[in-house]
Amino acid sequence: MARTRKWQETLMVGLAAMFCSAALAVGAPRQSESFTVTLSAPSQPLKAGRPLLLRVTLTNASNRETHVLLNAGSSDVAMVYQVHVLDEQGHPAPPWVPPPPPKGKTVERVGSIHGTELKPGESQTDWVNVTDVYDLSRPGKYTIWIAERFGRGPHDFVKSNAVTVTVVK
Repeated sequence: MARTRKWQETLMVGLAAMFCSAALAVGAPRQSESFTVTLSAPSQPLKAGRPLLLRVTLTNASNRETHVLLNAGSSDVAMVYQVHVLDEQGHPAPPWVPPPPPKGKTVERVGSIHGTELKPGESQTDWVNVTDVYDLSRPGKYTIWIAERFGRGPHDFVKSNAVTVTVVK
């Protein structure tokens, strides 16, 4: 009898803790809602073989300061953003493969990655060179979007809008 009562007390305390945690979580703003990511594409078609730079606008959509990472011209875009490119058939575009360095030479990647605090309503502009990640040398239409990490979990990303870019010969 005492064992059953102890089990019931443990169950009641556990359920109360779950309900309190759920109630607190409902009222708390989700970190993924703390900022938005907006891509802007060039209005003119891109000539095959030219770099594709997309403007990224990060906006604090919360009522508190939010920390965001910026690519800031780094050639290692993947350190900040997940870049996604699909061709007209919905297949991923081929990855860009850098040419080998000349014999006896090394190639240094340049740029910087840094974070900044955005006040509520404040925006910051960044740039992403999509052709540092994907090979867009084939003419056609490409759908592009990016995602920026906001936490440490495998799904902790804020996804941007999708833009369409036309590549011509």
